[in-house]
Amino acid sequence: MSEELYNLPLYYDVAFSWDIEPEIDFFGQLFREHVPFPVERMLEPACGAGRFLVVLPRHGYRVTGYDSSPAMLDYAREKVEKAGTSGDVTLVRAAMETAVFPREFDAALNSINSLGYLLDDADIVSHFKLTGEALRSGGIYIVHISCGWDGPLHEEGSIWEMEHDGVKVKTEWRIESETFETRRSHHLCTMEIDDHGKKQVLIDRHELRLWIFEEFKEQIERCGTLELVAIYEEGSKHERVSLDAHINGEMGNLYYVLRAL
Repeated sequence: MSEELYNLPLYYDVAFSWDIEPEIDFFGQLFREHVPFPVERMLEPACGAGRFLVVLPRHGYRVTGYDSSPAMLDYAREKVEKAGTSGDVTLVRAAMETAVFPREFDAALNSINSLGYLLDDADIVSHFKLTGEALRSGGIYIVHISCGWDGPLHEEGSIWEMEHDGVKVKTEWRIESETFETRRSHHLCTMEIDDHGKKQVLIDRHELRLWIFEEFKEQIERCGTLELVAIYEEGSKHERVSLDAHINGEMGNLYYVLRAL
């Protein structure tokens, strides 16, 4: 895992500051369809700079976010205080593979492949087991990841620009290579930063888990506390994907709904 980007929470926050209201509306649809009780308490592993922690309380959710980065947690704490949502947010320093919480949450969320920083099978299974134990029976864990590509990688990756309070960040994120033998996906993040006229370029490399769908399902089964119940596409329609489909990187990021046993 690269450390530089996650020690610069302001630039990370600006880069990923797009409107997440449509995504939260989609989560509400998933809750209504898959959870047999009202969702009030949520858990967010790898909460980062707190973009969901600011918005989720406005929709009536109480949220506990945890992260292993002290810089991210400090930034997120200040952010929720400024937003006036700190009364509905709890922040904890913890790692995904060892975080233990009481069984009191109705749902959990892991966005934009934060789960990918768990590289080894044992850590992935441990995380699933512990997250399932933190959810009430029937609650769901929404995991947002992409799987390995069948064909050649798209060389251009994704490029976007965001601006907030005089800070501009142009980000390019692309997959440099995938190594199926070691189950590793190698990513390059380049940020062109203009901080009130002070310009710099940040180049950051990330080693993530290379997800293979059949292995992903096996890891869920091994944890003993969760089951895969649904998969959805990104995009405005969020089309449902068959659990028996052949899933690969060409399909982009997908939302996997795991239900607590």
